[in-house]
Amino acid sequence: MLRLESALRKLETATAALVEIPIESLEGAQAAMDRRSLAIASLVELTGPGFTCSSGEREELLRRLRLSSEGGAEAQQKLAAVTRTALSEWRQWGQIYRALGALGEPGPILDCRA
Repeated sequence: MLRLESALRKLETATAALVEIPIESLEGAQAAMDRRSLAIASLVELTGPGFTCSSGEREELLRRLRLSSEGGAEAQQKLAAVTRTALSEWRQWGQIYRALGALGEPGPILDCRA
């Protein structure tokens, strides 16, 4: 159970770190997601075939997994919002770029020095 407890703590801390990362820090978000994925993989290995625990331990395990799942869903919503914002900005800049390209040649140059 010590290994399971350690894996659960890693998942909880990785999830908390992912939720707390500012939206501007994409590198930090990627690192936290990688840590979280490793923690989930570790839990999968530990709770595979042959895993047994008491009903009380199972309830506690499920409670902690639910909390981590909720934290992961919150982080997913934040990342989806960042993605939507980035795509919106990309579309706007694309429209500006196309509009400037549609102008073709620059207009007449006026000499205002006289």
